[in-house]
Amino acid sequence: MIARVRNLAATDFARHGALVFGASMLINALGYAFHFAISRKVGVEQYGVLAALNAGYMIGMVASTIVATIVVKYAAEFRVLGDEAHLASLARRLSLYGSLAAIAFIAAGIAAAPAIAGFLKISNVAAVTLCLVVMGISIVTPTIRSVFTGVEDFRTWSVSAVMESTLKAALGIGLVYAGYGVVGAFGGWAFGSFVTLVFTMTVLLTRFRQASGAALYIDVRRLGQTMAGVSAAIVLLTAITYTDVIIVKHYADATTAGLYGALSLSGKILLFFVGFVPTVLLPKASRQALAGESPSGILAMALVCVAAFSSIGLIGYYVFPQVVITTLAGPSFAPATPYVFSYGVAMVLLGALNTVATYKIGIHRYDFVWPLAVCTILELVGIALYHASLTQIVSVLIGGNAVALLASVYRINAPLTTLATPQRSNAAA
Repeated sequence: MIARVRNLAATDFARHGALVFGASMLINALGYAFHFAISRKVGVEQYGVLAALNAGYMIGMVASTIVATIVVKYAAEFRVLGDEAHLASLARRLSLYGSLAAIAFIAAGIAAAPAIAGFLKISNVAAVTLCLVVMGISIVTPTIRSVFTGVEDFRTWSVSAVMESTLKAALGIGLVYAGYGVVGAFGGWAFGSFVTLVFTMTVLLTRFRQASGAALYIDVRRLGQTMAGVSAAIVLLTAITYTDVIIVKHYADATTAGLYGALSLSGKILLFFVGFVPTVLLPKASRQALAGESPSGILAMALVCVAAFSSIGLIGYYVFPQVVITTLAGPSFAPATPYVFSYGVAMVLLGALNTVATYKIGIHRYDFVWPLAVCTILELVGIALYHASLTQIVSVLIGGNAVALLASVYRINAPLTTLATPQRSNAAA
């Protein structure tokens, strides 16, 4: 089995990358349609509420992202070994325990919603509550979807992800224009997420219904090392990506927060444009490392993709900044025009950082975590201290992301470390 894996060429990165890229572009288009339509209906100040809650949602998804990343690594290993029984057990355990975790999170979120609304200066507690419901549902879906990523079934992954975005956009926009405002946006999102969860879980469990399953004995030391490294990396990457919007919402006036929310929306197009790269990179880097091959060729292809797609986007941001911001958010957000290109530069640096970090996670090397932690803390403190203007905030972002990328690239060619040897896999999960 290992020998067969050795014969898989790195060129399947292009084939799978094209599939995930197509799905990602459709997902991004639907996501931006969601913001495009709603920002024009609710206005600058209410859009600031939506942007802050959306950023909170992304940060709140850290736990599920951590678990999903670990699941990808284990599912990739079981696939290499042809271990259908352990894959089946993994799928069933994730479905059961993920559902229980979601219920517990939603109950806690309902209780905490008034306090969260007060911190973010949001008068509508119902909007916050529904955002937390979305977060609770999303604890499960990305986690069970990650099994498909781990076995490199990117087609099923794409169908599930596109379904979720389609329902979110259709129902959320529809309820906003029906007069329900930000509450309607999150209400439609919550219902769409629930339908997608039911579909994805059904497909996953149906796939393994004939498999006998096997006991998942836990190698506590190995799992602990993996979880610690992945957790730290995901928390830091999420914080450096989304916390800026929440800090600005807390410290700045409503108009500045709304403009910055639209600026963040426009800039993150570039980040999401290359978001397919880490999705494809992670299982392939893990697979090649486990097979005893150097995955550096896969990393090189990934970085070339990031550079190529980002360059195309940055040219558009430089030439047509006002078109970008007003098309996405509306004419009232035009004052953010001078910052579109510079914010885009910050996001390109962040996209490269995500790619390098994902590669190192895939090969079980976490030497980038401590430097990334220092850079993230300094960047967020910098925004809290220097937020008097959008110029200050964007300058801090560019500097912080650039230093974080350089720190993560350090020792990129160090001796390879794999997740585990094949002989230990059955007891490692």
